[in-house]
Amino acid sequence: MTTVAAPSAVLLRMREHLLDTGDFSETQTLRPEIAGSWRRCVMNGLSPDVAAQPEAGSVNRDGVLARVARGVLSKRAEQLAGTATGLLVADRTGVVVDRWTGDEGLAKLLDTSGSDRGWLLDEGIAGTNGIGTVLEELKPVQIIGAEHFTDAFHPFACVGVPIRHPISRRLVGVLNMTCRVEDTNSLLLPFALETAHEIERRLYLGSSRKERLLLERFLQVHKRSNHPVVVLNDQVIIKNPAADRITDEIEQALLWEHASRAIRTASTIEIDMPLRSGRLVRVHCSTVEDGGVPIGAVVEIPAGIATPQARVITPPTTGRTPLAGLAGNSPAWRQACSQAQRVTHNQAPMLVVGPPGTGKLALVRALFAEDDRGGRLTVCDATLQPLEGAAAWLTGVRAAMASPDRIVVLRRIDALESVVVRALCGLMDAAVEGGARLIGTVSAVDDLTGPHRELSDRLSVINVAVPSLRDRLDDLPALLAALTQRHAPGDPPRWQADAVQTLSRFDYPANVRELENIVRRVLLARPIGDIRATDLPEELRGRAPRRRLTLLEQIECDAILAAVRRSNGNKSEAAETLGISRATLYRKTRAYGVDLGSTAY
Repeated sequence: MTTVAAPSAVLLRMREHLLDTGDFSETQTLRPEIAGSWRRCVMNGLSPDVAAQPEAGSVNRDGVLARVARGVLSKRAEQLAGTATGLLVADRTGVVVDRWTGDEGLAKLLDTSGSDRGWLLDEGIAGTNGIGTVLEELKPVQIIGAEHFTDAFHPFACVGVPIRHPISRRLVGVLNMTCRVEDTNSLLLPFALETAHEIERRLYLGSSRKERLLLERFLQVHKRSNHPVVVLNDQVIIKNPAADRITDEIEQALLWEHASRAIRTASTIEIDMPLRSGRLVRVHCSTVEDGGVPIGAVVEIPAGIATPQARVITPPTTGRTPLAGLAGNSPAWRQACSQAQRVTHNQAPMLVVGPPGTGKLALVRALFAEDDRGGRLTVCDATLQPLEGAAAWLTGVRAAMASPDRIVVLRRIDALESVVVRALCGLMDAAVEGGARLIGTVSAVDDLTGPHRELSDRLSVINVAVPSLRDRLDDLPALLAALTQRHAPGDPPRWQADAVQTLSRFDYPANVRELENIVRRVLLARPIGDIRATDLPEELRGRAPRRRLTLLEQIECDAILAAVRRSNGNKSEAAETLGISRATLYRKTRAYGVDLGSTAY
């Protein structure tokens, strides 16, 4: 890591040029991490005279990071006593949770720059600094003098080092070591690294039994294989380098949902997961237990992903693939499409069964696409029979049935009046061989009685079962992409993993039709760009917790989401409106399973 800063005059000239033109005049002078930070500062509309903003409410001094940092900083104070050096620890949001200084003059200087407990040093608010920029770069960063974007930090030289949880390796905070520019020395970085490592060591010693058991299981599995391995529960994720590509090739949110199913059922699950390329790989999900109690899951992909050696799961034995124009590649959907394709050229009556909104008519249209284009497919919707009148509706059906090259779809036969159903049964009994082919659709055969059951018996020479959306959640990313393309053609927005994850937790009583309505609502507010969980309507996010909320919890959750929406996503403003600290806001929403930021599980 380069640590030599350009002269202040040069840096100030470059900053002014950047602010005036949006470009650098001497890019070779500025270190890459500093150049990147300055660009972000300009994009965020920051002015060099801004100062850090205090966090709403007080710092949680009893939090794990704050408690561990307090012990480490007190030990480091003995080594740094009498030096003009300061140590700051911030959480993963950029809020300073603890600070120590060995010099009263430096302490006052830090106070005037907004670098004390409870202050927010996020780069988007405070500019380039040894906490916020580390959170952006996710690596150690040294910043000297005028390399800081804002004037308030020019007197300082600092080194920031990420603090990662020793088990999950997720970022939990930043250790920052600061001094005056004139006191800069080469020992800042190694001392900061050593201090950060000591905090991580103590975090491990303070880890729960559950976390240690998850790490032990991960090491056991990882030692005997080099394929992608992830061990997780709702709070911890541990993965090897090979698993990093999972988020590139497999929809991460759905993978986590399958893993959570294994945790809930204490079972081993094998799933054929689709890659973005359309290929399939087999994923093994098994539970991690503590005394017979499930505490997490192991996700393994034995054949690897997206490599020439990756195992490709073969299609159903028919060799057929899902029908053109229909989104989805899950085993349940492939089975339905294969079942339908096998009987395409059979002239026997067919009954397509599936819950409302699952796409029964769409499947029929795709199955007989050529007939549909040629005008030989007629749909007689039972819900229109009361509007048209029984006689007129039956006359239309009878005329369609008389054409030998026609396919007649009797849609929603469970909605027909009994007298009409009896007449239809008579028409079918009287029909001559070689007439139109009849296809019926119905939500559930078991619910039919009397004449409706008699009609379904006549149609069910061939049966095709269409799965509910809950039974084909693997298809959620493909369905979202197809529905988004339908309602936002061209270059539609992309659904990010946290949004897919949230949507995968719904029950969808109206199935794909309900999902399409959600897509249309979201597109009205987000017609371009990436769609995140925060772009979903607030009542939807409130309906998708990781656990069932009590009535009071649901009311509180709805109130928090409404406040965030009214503040246009400003968490501090929302917390102030609710009369709580931003840390409390994050804690409550995480507890309710509707994390306001990106989530990994």
